[in-house]
Amino acid sequence: MDDLKKEELLIRMDERIKNIYNRMEKFETLFTNHLHHHEIWENDIKTSLHRWLAFVVTAAGGAGAMGMM
Repeated sequence: MDDLKKEELLIRMDERIKNIYNRMEKFETLFTNHLHHHEIWENDIKTSLHRWLAFVVTAAGGAGAMGMM
């Protein structure tokens, strides 16, 4: 293999490595955003569940108080 072909091969390898590295960096950002989205989603579900449970307990307490009258 002559020097010109070696140099071309090294340049192509370098470009591929840079390309892969940039894609990995974008994937890491995408994955981090995805995890953050799931965390927000889980917090919304927990908040909603707490509100519904509070409503049910309040309604049951009110019904029990009305039954005692």
